[in-house]
Amino acid sequence: MTPWALGLLLLVSWALPLLLGFLSGRAFLLGRKRVGLGLLLFGAFLGLLVRPRPLGLLLFLLGLGLGYWPLRRPA
Repeated sequence: MTPWALGLLLLVSWALPLLLGFLSGRAFLLGRKRVGLGLLLFGAFLGLLVRPRPLGLLLFLLGLGLGYWPLRRPA
């Protein structure tokens, strides 16, 4: 595997828990509890798989916080 491919794979593996946390927070905010719970569980699972582990969980929690506590609540 080339260094560029490995770097791209690492960036995607860091961005996915962040994105899933954000989408989970948005789903909870909009009242879609089952969707939010599924995204929350899968995002936390991926956050545990990302190396280094504290970074994966931190990115997941950051995305969850950004999705659940937005600057402006949707109408």
